[in-house]
Amino acid sequence: MRSARAKDLDRVAALWTAITDHHQGIDPLFTMRPDGEDALADLLRAMQRDPDTQILVYDESGDLPGMLIVRIDQSPPILRETERAEITDLGVRESERRRGIAGVLVDAGLDWIRASGVERVEVHVAHENPEGQGFWRARGFADLMDVLHLRM
Repeated sequence: MRSARAKDLDRVAALWTAITDHHQGIDPLFTMRPDGEDALADLLRAMQRDPDTQILVYDESGDLPGMLIVRIDQSPPILRETERAEITDLGVRESERRRGIAGVLVDAGLDWIRASGVERVEVHVAHENPEGQGFWRARGFADLMDVLHLRM
């Protein structure tokens, strides 16, 4: 497990695209735009420059079967808690799942969060994703808020 390097970003983008494709099966809301892969490459480069964002990869002798993206956000200034972290994306190549890679990535992401001094981390999981719900709940994550939406 290590921080992603510039030369890794194409493979991180491929993993992120696979995550998006998986979620598209859960809800069309997650469908990638036709030019999404170009935007994704730009987004990853910007994230890599951001000191409040960490892109972690699981590296097996140069193969990158998994990735995790975590960021630190500022809370509204009216709250006692001024920062929170969010694990925005976690993905493991389908053929490599059930080997503990996701757990190693999450542990490394949580270590980075602790080292930053942030005391709370959030993750958003699609309601209709029982595999993701089970994974995060098994690690101690619990309900905080329901996100409601309305298609217009």
